[in-house]
Order: sequence, then structure tokens, then C-alpha cells
Amino acid sequence: MEGKITNPSGIPEDEFLREGLIDRLRQYIEAEPGAWHVRYNLAVALMHHGELDEALAQFREVLRQAPKHLESLVNMGGIYLSRGQAEEALRAFTNALSVWDVPLVRANIAVAYMQLGRMDAAEQQLRIALDMDERMPDAWCNLATVLMHRGEPAQAAEAARKALSFREDFAMAHNNLAAALLELGEVTEARKHASRALELGYPVPEGMLKELGIAPAGEKQDK
Repeated sequence: MEGKITNPSGIPEDEFLREGLIDRLRQYIEAEPGAWHVRYNLAVALMHHGELDEALAQFREVLRQAPKHLESLVNMGGIYLSRGQAEEALRAFTNALSVWDVPLVRANIAVAYMQLGRMDAAEQQLRIALDMDERMPDAWCNLATVLMHRGEPAQAAEAARKALSFREDFAMAHNNLAAALLELGEVTEARKHASRALELGYPVPEGMLKELGIAPAGEKQDK
């Protein structure tokens, strides 16, 4: 998924991992069941701790009390995407879009469409998001993926380069650019970007590495 909507509580992200925070938030909710802002913080803390089923339940309760709470809808969509539940994610993000039409929500809708194999719909949402805010490296990278799927490597390379212009160490963008350049016959530059993706820990497809003469991670390069 793309980046997150800012949490309105003001609590820094790493604070959600603080020992004892979840218990304290539960105690507060027991005393004040209607304090949905606190319940939202509990849901986010649970999400950070990997307790996703309970996090979803808490987000749903927040939405019962505050039906248009954008951050809950976006975080629910993110959990569903991480689980490959694209239909549920699409529903959550579409509801979020009805609350506030922002590029982040559009870009996340695109990811759900990508998981569903609906590449035309994904491209449409990505282009709308990027028209609204072009400084979204994840959206450019996803657009490169969509364009490669559509058999448009030149346009995919352009989108991947745009992603890298905003985030130089973006492993997936290096991988996507390598794939597009290989398709275009620009092997030397493709090799450079595939190697960089590997250095950054991206699981570059073995088939592409073989075509480029690059040893997979952990293997020695033939001399």
C-alpha cells in the first residue's frame, strides 16, 4: 500500500509500540466506551503489533461511532491489501474516497485494482492521483508495473525513472526500470538497476537476473 494518512492523535508512530500502551488504551475504553479517538489509537497500536483481526474490529467500532472517519477506512484498506483481500480493500478505500478525495486514497484504490487484475482501472486511478500530486513515488512505481503489464516498456521506464527521481533508494522502482530497459534492449543500464535492486534487498526475478548475467543474492558472480 501507499503511505499512510497522518494519525490525528499526534502520537508518533514508534510510540504505538511502547510497552503497556495497549493495556492502558483498553482500560480507557472500558471507562469511556464512546471515546472513539482513543479507540482509533488502540486499533493503530494493535495493527503495529500485528494483531490485525482485533485491529479491524476496533476500526469497525470507530466507524460505527464516527462513520466518516477517514483514517480508519484507510488503515482497514491497508490491512486488507496486506492480506490479499482486494475486494474488501476496494470497498474500504471507495468509502474513504466518498469522505475525502485525496491522491493517497486514489493511489490505494489503484493497488486494490492491481490485486484484482483490473489494470485499466488501476491506471486510471493512478493517473488521477498523480495529476493531483506528482510527488508520489509509490504511485509512479505502480504505474510502471501497470504499463509493463500492458506491454508499454518505454512508458513504464519513464514512470519508474519518475519514481526514482523522488526516492533514489526505491528498490521496486529499480527493479521495474530494469525490467522495462531489458525489454527495450538497453541491457547495460538494465543490469545496473537490477543490481541496485538486489543490493536494496528486492527479490528480483531469477529469470531477469539470468538474462542480465547477474548472480542471485547470496551466490557468487561467475568470472
